[in-house]
Amino acid sequence: MSEKKAETIPKRALKLYQVVIYGIGCGIGGSVFILLGNGIRIAGPGILISFIIGGILIFFTALNYAELSTSLPIEGGSYNFSKEGLGGFLAFIIGFFLWIANIAACSFSAQTFALVINEMLKEFQMIDLSPFLILIAILAILFTTLVIFRTQKIAINTLIHLTIILLALFIFFIICSFIYAPFKPDFDPSFISTSFSFVNVLYATPFLFIFFTSILSNMAYLNSELKSPSKNIPKANIISVLVSLSIYLTVTFGVLLNLGSNAESVIETPILLSEVLFNILSPLGYLGFYMMIIAAIISTLIAINAGLGSAVNVLAALSRDKYFPEKIKRVKESSQMPSFALILTAIIAIIFTYFAGIGLAAETTTFIFFFGLAFVNYAAVKLRRKRKELDRPFKAPFFPYLPYFISGTFIVFALFFFSPAAILLGILVLSIGLGYYLLTIADRHSKIITLAGIKFSFVIFTSIFIFLINNFSLKSSSLITVNRILIGINIFTLITIVFEIISLREIVYFFVKRIDKEKIAISVGSGQIIELGRKQSRIIYFVNNIIAFFQIISAIIILIIIVLFLNNIVIINPIVLDETVISPETVQFLFNSLLTLNGISIFLSGIFSWYTNKELSAIGI
Repeated sequence: MSEKKAETIPKRALKLYQVVIYGIGCGIGGSVFILLGNGIRIAGPGILISFIIGGILIFFTALNYAELSTSLPIEGGSYNFSKEGLGGFLAFIIGFFLWIANIAACSFSAQTFALVINEMLKEFQMIDLSPFLILIAILAILFTTLVIFRTQKIAINTLIHLTIILLALFIFFIICSFIYAPFKPDFDPSFISTSFSFVNVLYATPFLFIFFTSILSNMAYLNSELKSPSKNIPKANIISVLVSLSIYLTVTFGVLLNLGSNAESVIETPILLSEVLFNILSPLGYLGFYMMIIAAIISTLIAINAGLGSAVNVLAALSRDKYFPEKIKRVKESSQMPSFALILTAIIAIIFTYFAGIGLAAETTTFIFFFGLAFVNYAAVKLRRKRKELDRPFKAPFFPYLPYFISGTFIVFALFFFSPAAILLGILVLSIGLGYYLLTIADRHSKIITLAGIKFSFVIFTSIFIFLINNFSLKSSSLITVNRILIGINIFTLITIVFEIISLREIVYFFVKRIDKEKIAISVGSGQIIELGRKQSRIIYFVNNIIAFFQIISAIIILIIIVLFLNNIVIINPIVLDETVISPETVQFLFNSLLTLNGISIFLSGIFSWYTNKELSAIGI
């Protein structure tokens, strides 16, 4: 009992100001540098309203997080709230979603880091590293994993100290924007008064919500180490959200004031704040430019640190609850970090970075977080009704209407305000989580049926993609050939699914009962035991092995096709659906992801079928 307690309730060593700074640092990631320009392009000056809407949603969510964290001040964060409030499958899926969302956030921040470095070098006409952006992003993840995460204490302290430097740089930017810029002769605040559409403001809100996603989710994993949690957790959540929102609003307002008449050309740059401060401080503009570049590099390193740390915590909590092998949660004494969880998370983050572009990573992060936050808010309702005996030093107001409203809003944003690519990737993540959950809790027969269901899902998704490529995209002869091969594999896979649901032996039994009744050895009520000859059994064994063999061959062919796509031997063009254009990078990432998962499911099914067939043969069936 004491061992379990020691495992779940850590020593409380962090002070209020440390957790507040940590939360602010997690919130102010690379998104403010990379996505702010796109947000202004969508909503114009109305972007301030978009931030206010997002701030209100995250503030009310912070109240529910405060209640959950004070009533359950143990390790596990957002996943733990879902486990206690919802339990079972939903808790696992939310935990799995949050793990992937934090990995996507880490990937987005790493790609932002690479983009900032490249833009800085291009600005000074030194070198263009565009072909190596993915490599730089991967190196940033490896650096964070191997250096900053040597110990948990180093990771937290590094984030806190970098956040203090970042806040100082933002304060300098705000002073220059509001106090120094208005006295310049070329000061032109005309952009702030341009018209905007409220519809565009609404569309910009979920796009910009990634600015807020990391605040509460990351703090939730640190709340268990906060001194006087019942008093300090609500303060930490509320202060972090309000300070982060204030920074976003003042920085954005400062940008809007100083865009001037050439706003269209300025907002397209991925280093918008650097360009704005360069213009404000000219002729000493390079001083401001360098300062904001440093701020961007610091903020992205903070975000990589926070995303990786939160993902590791979620995975360790899932391992603690037996959803993943217990070895994953094992903490190394020297580092106080679950090493296996860190390594596995870093590997997945690197794979995600290699395949997903920065835009898709940003959308995926927000899309999955919307669902995660929706269910965490709902868990607050369920937990208050289900666990009335819990001590609740802090209670969120307007119960249960506020959690229901916030959950509903998040679900609406997730379903109607994201690109088809982000939604499809979210469905893929759900499918992977569902498949893993069923495979880990099922018996052998259920595993066969589960694998069949997974294969069927990926066949459907792959077929939809092939249809879209064939009908809404420009096709080369090589792509047409590849699609025909994939259609053939899909048809074969559907046949194997039939034989997994109704085995070949059962089909033979069915016909034997009607054709050769002498083969019926025993009749017990309506049940019958049929004895097949050695020859028939060998034929069934041989055919099953052939099916298993061709499943493995199909998986290898799919792997070869993926390699052809990755090396641009076979080119995929954009998919155009009316006014919606899905870029070739996004199409290739999603298609390769589908093919990879489809190939893995077919390969596992082939191996499992061969093993089962061999086992049955060994016992003479």
